[in-house]
Amino acid sequence: MPEPTRELPPYPPARHAMRLLDVESERDADGDLRGWLAVRPEIVRPSGGPRLGPVAVFVDALGGLRSISAAAPDWAFTADLSIHLLPTGPFDELVADVLVLRRGRRTLIIEIDLATDDGRPAGAATLSFAVVGRPEHLVDIRFDDTPDRHPLSPLDPGDARPDDYLAELGITSPAPGIATVELTPQVSNTVGALHGGVHTSLVDEASASLGRELLGPGAETVDVHLAFLELGRSGPLQAEAVAVGPPSPEGDRITTEVRLVDADGRLCSYATAEVVAP
Repeated sequence: MPEPTRELPPYPPARHAMRLLDVESERDADGDLRGWLAVRPEIVRPSGGPRLGPVAVFVDALGGLRSISAAAPDWAFTADLSIHLLPTGPFDELVADVLVLRRGRRTLIIEIDLATDDGRPAGAATLSFAVVGRPEHLVDIRFDDTPDRHPLSPLDPGDARPDDYLAELGITSPAPGIATVELTPQVSNTVGALHGGVHTSLVDEASASLGRELLGPGAETVDVHLAFLELGRSGPLQAEAVAVGPPSPEGDRITTEVRLVDADGRLCSYATAEVVAP
């Protein structure tokens, strides 16, 4: 007698890292995407734009959504992510244009241009994906691919947005250069490992906390290049940032090297980041 099929919970779950952001998307006739991230107070960095971590969740979600059609009938997992943020000051919405640069047999490269809602350049992101056979539990997964602008992963009706985005996810910094998070459905991806954008948020917070110690209280992460090495499947997970050399001669910038390990001591990612003073 065959075993009964186990019914998996819907993805993303309530109050997931993606749902807690106010994100909308729109698909054009070629399948490419445009996305909008509302720059709410809970995700703002000291200079006025959104923090790199929430931007990483935003671009990873858009890139992942675009990868579904680009990799079909296969699936794709984020292998490498780079984000560069430009100084913009305060603005209301971050706009992202998502384009497929290359679809190889086992590799997919996606470029994302970032701008403010009044048209100023705000940065860029590049994501590479490993193309793999579609996992069995994702064979029938469906996402809203209607062409009109619509919420990407909205909160359930009546749910309030958090006052502090990182705190809601459970990301803490117990010491300068250290950031940790428990592995919960709220921060997980479709296979139960740490979500790539939340992974990058840990790198952001580890680097920024070291910057706050070395450069001053308003230090913020503006660049990251992250290579995913292993799926983060056991928690708590911890990112540790160390400075690569002394601060810049002007004392306004440091480069960090960040390693993220899971509860079993496996190295899950390696990253470098740039942190600047206010």
